Amino acid sequence: MIGAKIRYFRQMKGITQEQLASGICSIPYLSKIEHGLAQPSEELVEHLCKELGVSLEQVDDEDKINRLHNDLDTWYKEMRLRNFEEVTLLKKRIEEEIEGVEDPDMLTKYLLLTFRYHILFREADKANDILEKLYHVQERLSEDLEYFYYYFLGLYNYQNRKYKEANEQYTKAYKLLTSMKTNNAELAEFYYQQALVHNRISQITLSNNLATKCLDLFNKEYNFKRAADTEILLGVNNRVILNYGEAEHHFQNALKYAESFNDKVLKSIIYHDLGYVFSYQNDSEKALRFYQSGLQNTEEHDEDYSKTIFLIASEYFKINDLDLARHWIDKGLKLVTKKEYLEYIYHFKLLRLKLDGDGNNREELLKDAVSYFEAKNYWIHVSQYGEMLADHYFNSGQYKSASFYFRLANDARKKIMN
Repeated sequence: MIGAKIRYFRQMKGITQEQLASGICSIPYLSKIEHGLAQPSEELVEHLCKELGVSLEQVDDEDKINRLHNDLDTWYKEMRLRNFEEVTLLKKRIEEEIEGVEDPDMLTKYLLLTFRYHILFREADKANDILEKLYHVQERLSEDLEYFYYYFLGLYNYQNRKYKEANEQYTKAYKLLTSMKTNNAELAEFYYQQALVHNRISQITLSNNLATKCLDLFNKEYNFKRAADTEILLGVNNRVILNYGEAEHHFQNALKYAESFNDKVLKSIIYHDLGYVFSYQNDSEKALRFYQSGLQNTEEHDEDYSKTIFLIASEYFKINDLDLARHWIDKGLKLVTKKEYLEYIYHFKLLRLKLDGDGNNREELLKDAVSYFEAKNYWIHVSQYGEMLADHYFNSGQYKSASFYFRLANDARKKIMN
């Protein structure tokens, strides 16, 4: 136990075996201590612990450890259920309880769940800091904690739009999950996350199979909010493969869930998706009706409000109702400029560019937009606006520049698929 503690705190403090052993013992002997292969004297252990700033005591209070394990399990459950307020309250309590605990397994579990917490709240910098610490303890994880490590790393990569890497981590996590005792709630959430990543890498059949599995489990667990999320995913998948009737069926199912617990944000998302379905079928009247319903369920200060206005403006442009298109572009551009939503500032300006034809700043605006979306890894927009810029150069006889941006747009499309 004391060896594992010494190893854990040495790694967390970023100290090498050579640095810790200096003037105390040999490096090979320290290695044996850390791996439980040597029984050092109390004096030697005292010197090592003093260097690390930890106590000589080998055992934390058993009742405290058991209580902390239970609280950590509850914390994780609330994170899985996305009960944000309860998650925040539990975090504060656990931070107080963990003070003074030196049990390496407990501290590692806490570190992993803190990583999950920062992912949940989209605190990328803090999650990255924790990840650097986890690299040090990765090789000594128990099976349960190793599952958490790969699963949470998959979530982290997904959030950072590294979908291929996320899928690889989920595959490793699944192998561990199948050999562990688990519950339907954990399986359902894991399948859902797998389904999401398969959607992102265009493996729609796999995504649908996993989504169908987790939908059944979510309903059995009475987790109807996640069931609604899964119906939305099934709707998106079917829209992608042009199965519009089935897509509408799943979105309508999701809408029933959302209406049952009066979730205006979720209803807004579903109305957006139903609008997409009818827009793709060139039924602009229904598309606009759903987009307007989405707008009514969104607060003006939400970014989704600006997105909905953009969809409405785009639909009017599509049906050549240029006066209404211009009205919604002006309304949206005023809002996003005030809120400094840079992504949608570009979208609205470029839609206005399509409406007005060639403008004096066409080349500059397109180049800025392509650079912005490339830096954000928004490949669908790099493809869209890169091709617009390529056409601009081609039409003006700048064939070398046109070739560069056609290639950039094509590479972006490949990245969408991969």
